[in-house]
Amino acid sequence: MALDTSRFEEIKEIAGSKKEEDVVAFARRQEGGIDGFLDDVFGNMPDAFRADRAKGQEASFQYEVRTPDGVHEYFVKISGDICETGRGRVESPKLTTSLALHTFLKLLTGRLNGMQAFLGGKVKLSGNTLYAAKLEHWFERPA
Repeated sequence: MALDTSRFEEIKEIAGSKKEEDVVAFARRQEGGIDGFLDDVFGNMPDAFRADRAKGQEASFQYEVRTPDGVHEYFVKISGDICETGRGRVESPKLTTSLALHTFLKLLTGRLNGMQAFLGGKVKLSGNTLYAAKLEHWFERPA
């Protein structure tokens, strides 16, 4: 199934903003505000999941997305060929990623390299950090 790239292009455009406040303002204008926007982003991840790349992996990932309104917690669970996402915390994640909304969108859209973001202190990782690169490879990013 081909990914719907229209929403991705819109997010990619706003992720290109140099100002965090522009990104936050964009997210606040979406239906449901920042939570609704993040629900939409994480909710589309199962459609982008490539089970053939994950090759039967079992792993849970925790995201802590920081905004001026506070931290928004989301999870991604990979179990065989199934990807499940949602709001909240997951027990015993393989990896926890903490980052600002702007940084998250830049990583998601390919505008920022994950290793550079980590080394530059924009992303904090805890747990098995080798899964950071694996997780990125398990999802298709529209061209």
